[in-house]
Amino acid sequence: MTSHRRPYARPPLIAAAVAVVLGLGVIPASAQPADPPTSGSQDPMQRYQELGAQAAKADEDMLTAQEQQKAREAERKQADAALTKANEEVSKAQAAIETFRTDVNKIAEAAFVGQQLTGASVLLDSGSRQEFLDRSAALALIAGQKEEALSGLRDAMGKAEAARAGAADAQGRAKIAADGSTAAVEEVRKRKSDLDKQIKEVRKALGQLPSADRQKLGQVQDSGSYLGPPGAANDALQAALSKRGSQYKWGATGPNTFDCSGLTSWAYKQAGVSLPRTSRQQYTAGKPVSLSQLMPGDLLFYDDGTGNPAAIHHVAIYVGEGKMVDAPTEGQVVDVRSSKGDGHLMGARRIVG
Repeated sequence: MTSHRRPYARPPLIAAAVAVVLGLGVIPASAQPADPPTSGSQDPMQRYQELGAQAAKADEDMLTAQEQQKAREAERKQADAALTKANEEVSKAQAAIETFRTDVNKIAEAAFVGQQLTGASVLLDSGSRQEFLDRSAALALIAGQKEEALSGLRDAMGKAEAARAGAADAQGRAKIAADGSTAAVEEVRKRKSDLDKQIKEVRKALGQLPSADRQKLGQVQDSGSYLGPPGAANDALQAALSKRGSQYKWGATGPNTFDCSGLTSWAYKQAGVSLPRTSRQQYTAGKPVSLSQLMPGDLLFYDDGTGNPAAIHHVAIYVGEGKMVDAPTEGQVVDVRSSKGDGHLMGARRIVG
């Protein structure tokens, strides 16, 4: 069921903390777009629709926070692994230093027996020509080994210094990642609290509707057939249409209950196409298409009237004839409705073709 409302000044009900704190933002829409309440005397159905839209925004923010939490946790694990590897490199380099230092000490002991061997001392101390040659060869060998050991020691010390610097850097990145993960967890908690409050309001408004209206909202109103061009887009469209009558559920991705982006991602998955989880993320999939060039299977996106992609909170699949199939909000089922929605249709994306 679609309501038509006049413009309004939307109060800053949901803060954009996720985008500021976590640096990203985008998550699945959960309710059919609508304007927030403008007065306490408004029509009950309008209030219900508007509260559903506000809850959808809260759902998007919460899901965005969850996505960011996953990303921050992955970063933390990568940073911890890098730190472990860097510390292992430090240990290896230190072991190499000790090995080469031992070699240098042994060579020094061989080269010095009371005094350093020189060419002159070898000549004077030699009893014969052959002894001189033997001792000269040994001296050359010792000198070569000494140079090799010293060179190895210098290299090992250089590697150890680089390894320690790498470990320090990895430790810093690990701390940043850990702090980000902790902040992300807290953001999810806050967003979940916001969503719970919004859902409570939606359920309250739904309960205040006349029973006849509630019954109508929970029933399929359009059982017509709609076809798209052959291929994945039509396959996704038919998958979504096959779910008419399925209940709306916050955060659900099928196969029996859905939120709005849960329905679109599930439908395209049946067609062999993977979509991001949230409606704001899905707005980056495929390619943009003009609203005057829509084809069945295209995704339709709704915001708060600002035209800002960060404010997207609802997504649907275009079925043709100015209609869409979507999962609106709690109390309603997956069904075909007018694609005008609340008038805040901001754009469309063609996923395939």
